[in-house]
Amino acid sequence: MSTEAELQNTISAERGDGGRPTLAVLVHAGFPADLLVDVEELCRSFSGFLGTPVALAVSNEAPLESTLDRLTGPGGDWSVQFVAPPTSKAASMSSAPFVYREDGRPDWGAMWQGFCELALYGGPPHRGEADALHAVEHPLEVPANEEFDAIAEIRRGIYETTGLFSEPAEPGWLAVTCHSKKMAAWMAASIILENVDARCDEERLLVPAHPSFRLKNEVKSVITVVAKCNHYWQAHIAAGGSGAESVA
Repeated sequence: MSTEAELQNTISAERGDGGRPTLAVLVHAGFPADLLVDVEELCRSFSGFLGTPVALAVSNEAPLESTLDRLTGPGGDWSVQFVAPPTSKAASMSSAPFVYREDGRPDWGAMWQGFCELALYGGPPHRGEADALHAVEHPLEVPANEEFDAIAEIRRGIYETTGLFSEPAEPGWLAVTCHSKKMAAWMAASIILENVDARCDEERLLVPAHPSFRLKNEVKSVITVVAKCNHYWQAHIAAGGSGAESVA
């Protein structure tokens, strides 16, 4: 059976009723078994971004080189590009396309999902160090953005992507109510590594929020880092059976 046919059989067996995938990830013999869960999480991120299933094809026998040779050799119509990792882990992640809903409002649920690991675990930070997002130093002296309500949009985006309630704290900061003190502390530490200011107060996570923030810059960054860190907390920390949520 040809490699393409083998892959198609795997896709057909695994996709269920989710529709025909347009992207496949191949895992071949020699790949560390303990990293498969991370590959699955990567596929979920791709799937959420594309809105379609992603095929994960695993072979315990065939080496990857032979599969690539068959795809690109005589009779094959595939081109293969080797995508290298960033030259520096300090490089910021690329900006995702800005997506709007039919009513004209930003679709935060479709935008926050990216392909990058958290900076805490070795991925590129959301913003570069030179473009780090800090709280406004003199918040009462900086004029507001008259085009829209930046703080209200941040609150809406955080709720839409995480389900967490937030409210204005002292000027220049927004307080996001977490499920525990440990969650708030972990979220704050993780967000700081994304080059966005954060701190915690009991079970509240505090992130920058100011009326002067721009929609496609600071507003988007705050929502994205809170959403990504919350997703990782829920999927890996709170669900890991480590008792993280037992701390009041």
